[in-house]
Amino acid sequence: MKYLKDFVNRVKSENLGVKNVCVRQKGELLESYDFVEPKRIQTFSASKTFTAMAAGIAIGEGLFKITDKMVDILEDELPEELPQGFEEITVWNLLTMTTGHSECPIFKMQGEMREKGIKGAHFTDFWQDAFLNMPLTYSPHDKKFAYNNGASYMLSKIVGKKSGRNLRDYLTPRLFEPLKIQNPQWDTDSFGNSLGAIGLYLTAEELSKAGEVLLNCGEYEGKQLIPSGFVLDMTKKQVETDGHDSEMRCGYGYQVWMCTYPGAYRMDGMFAQFCVVVPDYKAVVAITSHEEKRGYDILRLVWDEILPSLEK
Repeated sequence: MKYLKDFVNRVKSENLGVKNVCVRQKGELLESYDFVEPKRIQTFSASKTFTAMAAGIAIGEGLFKITDKMVDILEDELPEELPQGFEEITVWNLLTMTTGHSECPIFKMQGEMREKGIKGAHFTDFWQDAFLNMPLTYSPHDKKFAYNNGASYMLSKIVGKKSGRNLRDYLTPRLFEPLKIQNPQWDTDSFGNSLGAIGLYLTAEELSKAGEVLLNCGEYEGKQLIPSGFVLDMTKKQVETDGHDSEMRCGYGYQVWMCTYPGAYRMDGMFAQFCVVVPDYKAVVAITSHEEKRGYDILRLVWDEILPSLEK
């Protein structure tokens, strides 16, 4: 190993739960290392970035605009009366999680279900109701960030509504097939809607290909898959964020997190599913894991152990 030796040694010595890691640079897969046999795993909230990519493609195809109101697009699927402020939520607000909620309505609903002793995993059939029934604390115009799985789910519904197919099927010919990601699984609710916020299963190498698309402003192997202007906006800080770790306090783009390393951004899923894009190095680092407590320590190893091994 030339590029991952120090990273692998640190992961082992610190007993971190990394499963697979790979590094791409300047369009090539430089190196990978498998702590366990590579296979597709649940990427959790890294799925959100694919939802944003789908929105960008759909906007490029003229299916809707980033300034369109959610209630106008989904008019016939929503209740006649909604809490004050919902009429102002735009696609941009959904992309940036600035809907005006003060907390994630999905997490709140799931907690209430479990407190009542109701059995279930994610209660996905109730996601839309949870999102729509929680009154807004802020105006969407305030651009106040609050992490929100419901925003990603509603984006998935918008793409599905305007394209006539669910998110996974919409992305298959437009993104997955060009990246040679064959028949990926994306969990749905019982109505057939891809969850958007979670539920996409990929390998580390497949994640890295999507990172390569973002690094190259939406292009892959000479083909423009996502409008370049959308990707440029998607991967820069749109709103301020706060959180318990410094890596959560660098800002948010369109369903991607900014990083402490200057100019870097990432897909970020529970238990340390990461796809980190570092434009300074023209590099992508993808990591799949099951690390319940020290996920951001894994991310910091990218800065400390992988980037120093690369040439700019």
